[in-house]
Amino acid sequence: MTDNTVKTADGIEVYQHDIYYYADEYIKQELDGDADKLSKRFRDMILYISDRIPKPDHDDIVLLDKIFDIYVRLCSKYERLPTIECYCLLTKIHRSTLNDWGNGVYRSSDKRYADAQKRWLEVCKSFAIDELSNSKVANVNLIFVSKAAYGLRETSPIPAPATDNKPILTADCLPRLDGSSDWKPSESVNGLPRLENIENS
Repeated sequence: MTDNTVKTADGIEVYQHDIYYYADEYIKQELDGDADKLSKRFRDMILYISDRIPKPDHDDIVLLDKIFDIYVRLCSKYERLPTIECYCLLTKIHRSTLNDWGNGVYRSSDKRYADAQKRWLEVCKSFAIDELSNSKVANVNLIFVSKAAYGLRETSPIPAPATDNKPILTADCLPRLDGSSDWKPSESVNGLPRLENIENS
């Protein structure tokens, strides 16, 4: 079975979209069948696909949404984080056009464009968050990009909650400020005997 095909009920291998076909073609022809090399050549594969599929009609938001889902599947399969920038390479949509959709500056009469742009951005953001959350070491570059592209920000560590198990110091536990020498610690703290009194008993 070819890497990006699916089998029908009759056992026939088919491509659900030309994008999958050209992804396999790129791996076979440009990488000698070694998909492991895609870690450094993924953007090149996206450009290869973009040059071979018909330019998507920017008036067809349903098609563009479907292409985004295919793009995300390829990213997930080949261990790449999806980005709006790389999706724009695939579809030949200018990045600023997507911003205009999201801000309602362009195609404001069709809310589906703004909704799609926001969903695509959220998907890319969620992949970045998941990568940061599951990484064993801090990826400074990804942290920086996530702040710039997705508005993420670092938060302070959550302080440990106060518990009722800690003893509360009373005035008897503190030395006297008047310098008198007759100060002695009380026999108990918060109703519990002092540790030294237990050890000496």
